[in-house]
Amino acid sequence: MSWFQTDAVLIDEQPRTTVAEGVVLERRSLLRFSAATVAAGLATACAVPGGRKSAVAAPSPTGDSTLDIAEFLAEMYPRAKQYVASGGKQEESYLMAVGELMSRLQAPTSADARSAMKALLEQHGSEERRFEVLVLVFDFEGGQGFSHHDHRDYNGVIQGLEGEARVRNYDIVGDVLVPPKGETFQIRQTRDDLILPGRFSTLGTTRDNVHEVVAGPDGAKLLDAFTYLASDSRSYSMDVDPTPVDAERGIYEASWS
Repeated sequence: MSWFQTDAVLIDEQPRTTVAEGVVLERRSLLRFSAATVAAGLATACAVPGGRKSAVAAPSPTGDSTLDIAEFLAEMYPRAKQYVASGGKQEESYLMAVGELMSRLQAPTSADARSAMKALLEQHGSEERRFEVLVLVFDFEGGQGFSHHDHRDYNGVIQGLEGEARVRNYDIVGDVLVPPKGETFQIRQTRDDLILPGRFSTLGTTRDNVHEVVAGPDGAKLLDAFTYLASDSRSYSMDVDPTPVDAERGIYEASWS
């Protein structure tokens, strides 16, 4: 089951939607994405053991914050357009550029972010194609999150706004980025990040593309900025055996849900 549908319609929906147990989506875009579709793709909450590494550190949101959400989107969008037009070239430089913008972002309120994304869509959106950028805020209850899922033909930067969350990333082992459904394949853990306010983590279209997200005991609020390379970019959830087949290398057996 996919996470996001490919159809995008500019509408004014409720700003908060429950997409999984203990997870609330504060809509930053006004694209019509079915809450049922979101929940079906990423609904399973997961619990994970301790042990973690810190994510990429960004300046404190209260220190060098110079951009509001509208200014952030105004600077991100042309870079996203250029990146998508290039076919995804220099992805790492692009992701770091988005992270740098996030490091200067004032923590957005729901109302301000919805208004800014609506204005961006009205200015640049089209019903004939998928919009390149989607910015969302997820509000997680303590211990809740999203189980393992991929990000086919899109990338993302995730930043902490409140609380803390653990984000573990994986690569699919082998040359086939999308193994056939019904077959067992292997994934290898590549990162284990603790996301705190002002810290961010990235995932690319080919590296760290699979991840799981779990909030700390007191919950978390996270900002996600996605960039889509294709009209059918979407996520699929997977089932992962919690016992590694190679503990030293962090390799696990997996299959599509």
